[in-house]
Amino acid sequence: MTAEPHSHPSGELPHAHRPRPGGTFDATAITFAAMGLFDGLDADQRGRVLLPHTEPGRTHWNFLPESGRHGLPLGELDRRQEVLAHRLIAESMSVPAYARVVQVMANEHVLRELNLPLFGHVAATLRDARGYFLTFFGQPQPDTTWGWRLIGHHLSINVTVVDGDLVNATPFLLGAEPARFGPFRILGEEEDTAFVLLDSLTAPQRKEAVIHARPPADFVTRTVPTVGEVEYPAYHGVGRRDAMITDADRKALAYFRAHPRGVRAGDLSGTQRGHFDDLLARFVERARPGLVGFEMDRIADAGGVDDLHFAWAGGTSVDEPHYFRIQGPVTLVEFDNAEDDANHVHSVWRDPSNDFGTDLLMRHHLEHDHTGSGAEHTV
Repeated sequence: MTAEPHSHPSGELPHAHRPRPGGTFDATAITFAAMGLFDGLDADQRGRVLLPHTEPGRTHWNFLPESGRHGLPLGELDRRQEVLAHRLIAESMSVPAYARVVQVMANEHVLRELNLPLFGHVAATLRDARGYFLTFFGQPQPDTTWGWRLIGHHLSINVTVVDGDLVNATPFLLGAEPARFGPFRILGEEEDTAFVLLDSLTAPQRKEAVIHARPPADFVTRTVPTVGEVEYPAYHGVGRRDAMITDADRKALAYFRAHPRGVRAGDLSGTQRGHFDDLLARFVERARPGLVGFEMDRIADAGGVDDLHFAWAGGTSVDEPHYFRIQGPVTLVEFDNAEDDANHVHSVWRDPSNDFGTDLLMRHHLEHDHTGSGAEHTV
């Protein structure tokens, strides 16, 4: 006997089972990849990799070599587990972004050899292509809120899944030392695209875009957990003194959230605007393809691409120390190549209002009842 299917009287899915407007399977794909990795770990590894979602250390995303990191280093995974870890990384971003992540880690092999005269035997452990630490913040499960992080030298990947539906991918940081060496120029496309835009500006536009003759030693907003209303760069890079700046430099380079510096995208010509859009895409398209539209919608809701600003500091050729940023209410890109005679690059894509999914979490709590009554409401 064959049971007859129970269909909705109208022939449509019941309301509770209809896809949400704009809903995707991006969060599901990331979650399933994370679950596969978590289930592939042994009990000891699970204990080391897992922290509560509310762990304060969630927002400590410093990408420099650091002792005492929490998490599970990739170097302690067996071959199968390492493949599962890379599946999670790849599922959480675009394929070009994943390729850059792999290159950043592999670049540690090159840096180790270059550092041997300076660090001696210490370079063998300090520069480790598998010395990147994976942490889960909350156990990955469908329809829950959790996050994961991969962090180490020149790499800080931070992904948050909210209620199994919404995904945030910032801060997203990639760096390279050396920035140019042999076949490696990991962030060369981003750098070249910025120079194309800079070179396309008219003299008055360039005067507006170039905010200072000297670049910061590193990001102006540094790796603060939350971008404040005003941020000033550090005097020099951590552990380095080859790109020092002064108080006057710090003031000239300062970030003001409410008053973006530089030339406004909406004031560019059609050709210039195309170059600007290409540059913005180099960073926003680090996200999974299914999430790029969501990010662009957030930019549109916050004033649109027209209100984004492009600012430059430092030299105007690739072999001179230089820096640029793109700034808007929900967008902040910083790119710095100042150390090692402009051969040491750091780049970051941040969302001043939503790093680590803070805005998504707030919206989720406003739109869903968490009192235990089971009722949901929308404001």
